[in-house]
Amino acid sequence: MIVEVISVGTELLLGQIVNSNAATIAQRLAAAGLDAHHQTTVGDNLQRLTGAIADAAARADAVVLTGGMGPTPDDLTRDALCALAGVGLARDAAQEQRIRERVNQARGTVTASALRMADYPEGADPLPNSVGVALGAAMEHDGVHLFALPGVPAEMVAMLDAEVMPRLRALAGEPAVLRSRLLQTVGLGESQVAELLGDLNDSANPSLAYMLTDNQTRVRISAKAATDAAADALIDEMEAAVVARLGPHATPGPE
Repeated sequence: MIVEVISVGTELLLGQIVNSNAATIAQRLAAAGLDAHHQTTVGDNLQRLTGAIADAAARADAVVLTGGMGPTPDDLTRDALCALAGVGLARDAAQEQRIRERVNQARGTVTASALRMADYPEGADPLPNSVGVALGAAMEHDGVHLFALPGVPAEMVAMLDAEVMPRLRALAGEPAVLRSRLLQTVGLGESQVAELLGDLNDSANPSLAYMLTDNQTRVRISAKAATDAAADALIDEMEAAVVARLGPHATPGPE
């Protein structure tokens, strides 16, 4: 199952905040054995955001969006999903009441903007937010499953773990895991290591990739299987082949 990630927010494009949400989602997807081929970051523009969702939906079985679910005019993820699906917005009455109660407790004024956080695209499932007040949404469009989560990291993580990952695992069907292991190398450059490994680079599962950190080349071996033990067995076999090729230039690294 292929899952694509879209991070929404002009502040990300300007480098004003670090996109930790994309990394967290990627880690969860990998741990569940789900494939992620693309990540997209898009600013707060309705046309570009709608286009980004459409592009992702054309490539993937599911799309996870984070950001753009707040109360201000530049929070456009709900509107983009509606534009894509050709539907309007619905309002969750219980969430509206929750927002009103929270604002009243803070002795604030309930605004129409604040109540936008109780809205979700018609036909979607509203996703509860145990940390904040902005609803998420889960919907299907043309056979692709779309999930929209707030951009506040604590809210996003809570909803990802409680609402989105269980749904993705159920959609994926047969359980799978993706495991990786790093081998450090000594005394060889990245291109030299790749040449020595030769045809091993053609393996799809397990697969090889290269990382250059602090002028040291690392070889990442990744394998996908039904269980951790099965994935580790694939990695063990490839690791033995890599070590045989690299000899004293290979040393075990952290997983």
